[in-house]
Amino acid sequence: MRKLSAALNLLILIILSVAPLYAQKVVPVRTAIMVRLNQNISSKNATQNEKVKAAVAQDVVIHGKILIPRGSPAAVYVAETVPSGQPTPSKLYLRLDAVTVGGRAYPVSAYYAGATRKSPKKHSEATAAGGAAGAGAGIAGAAATGKEDVSFVSATVLRFRLKSGLTIH
Repeated sequence: MRKLSAALNLLILIILSVAPLYAQKVVPVRTAIMVRLNQNISSKNATQNEKVKAAVAQDVVIHGKILIPRGSPAAVYVAETVPSGQPTPSKLYLRLDAVTVGGRAYPVSAYYAGATRKSPKKHSEATAAGGAAGAGAGIAGAAATGKEDVSFVSATVLRFRLKSGLTIH
């Protein structure tokens, strides 16, 4: 009888220790997480590591189960920004650092999402004249180059692709 009781206790312990493994759910590598921005942001005035208000835009469904529900808070930050007027093209890239599911924040490793806006080649006479024509030529030259900042308006949806799997408990 004691052997049966000991075996039963061992079986219960094994089941209880394995149960949490089945409760965990994994979002695989390269899964896309669609994130909706809840504010406007522009390369014109964004700063490195600035927090951007955002939430998951659509359910992340794996094997028929919703692992990350739409509306879950998303920790998004400015990863790289260059305003127009620099020698390089303007750009704005954001990073997804975490998602919150069931009140628990899960760190995320994902590729950046954003855009680079290349400025067109300068073909303007005013630009070619440079400083020799005075301040007015400089202003006209800047307008003629068509340099624009990269901007995302509130409700823009960006796609972040996971670099590594994400385990949700």
